Amino acid sequence: MKNTALSVIIILFYFSIFLSYPFTTFAEGTPNPPAFPTCESKIFTNPGDWAHYDSGWHTILGIGSREGRDDVYQLTQGNFLQCFCPVEGTEGIQTNWWNIQRQGLNEEEIHSFFNQGWQKEDGGDWNLYNETYLAKNVTFSCVQATPTLTLTPTPTPSVTTPSGPISKCFDLEAQPTDGTAPLTVKFTGHADDPVTGGKIKEYRFDFGDASGGQSQVWFQTDRTAYHRYELSGTYTANLRIQDNAGNWRESDDCKATIIVHAQPPVLAASSPKELPSTGANILILIGLVPIGYYIYQRFKIV
Repeated sequence: MKNTALSVIIILFYFSIFLSYPFTTFAEGTPNPPAFPTCESKIFTNPGDWAHYDSGWHTILGIGSREGRDDVYQLTQGNFLQCFCPVEGTEGIQTNWWNIQRQGLNEEEIHSFFNQGWQKEDGGDWNLYNETYLAKNVTFSCVQATPTLTLTPTPTPSVTTPSGPISKCFDLEAQPTDGTAPLTVKFTGHADDPVTGGKIKEYRFDFGDASGGQSQVWFQTDRTAYHRYELSGTYTANLRIQDNAGNWRESDDCKATIIVHAQPPVLAASSPKELPSTGANILILIGLVPIGYYIYQRFKIV
């Protein structure tokens, strides 16, 4: 009886080892998500190196379009960190973009992360690499911590200039700049991005006017734009350019003043108060004809 009980215990022991083996193997073989940095340590130090927008409307994972500041940072192994701060409120949204295509996860492993809040996305749809990602939102504080003041003297920081050439907008050409309404003006932007041999990613024209139902602000990839000023007045147009690193640039040189005059009034033609004098002469002549005929009949010589 004792030998039988011992045999049962030994069998159960080996059976438990056999059952736990596949689960242990799966747990050890499934990769863990990378450790993403927090947005607090990024946005208060440097703007996004993949994309940086101080304002505008931006699409947030699982939420949609929201207005505010958006920074995207490129991490290692094709991963990205997106940090968004809304116009109103202090709670930001941090989106962690995990490149699982380079990680080599299969579909079963990918689905195991769905219950942890991850979503499967195509990076090309989000202006990232055209690879498969798992993405997840977390919140962070958009309020920068106030440093503790100390009485110890600190050295004066030296002024440093950015290393290498930077993109710039150096002229906004407008033709014509003065005329009568309605006035169509041709705008030509002059800018440079040394990193891409002068090629600009996007132009933002602000015409300073929305008359006739037109858009006052217009985005396009071509440097030439047209606008029709329907009403008289003085308008200030300006241009901002976005380089291929996602930085927006503007300057006082990229502004133009447009002066539009109202159309002069048109005078109506006046009617003469009297008939021409030749008409009066004709009436007199017609009246003298019967008198002449009477004199002829009275004094004619037979």
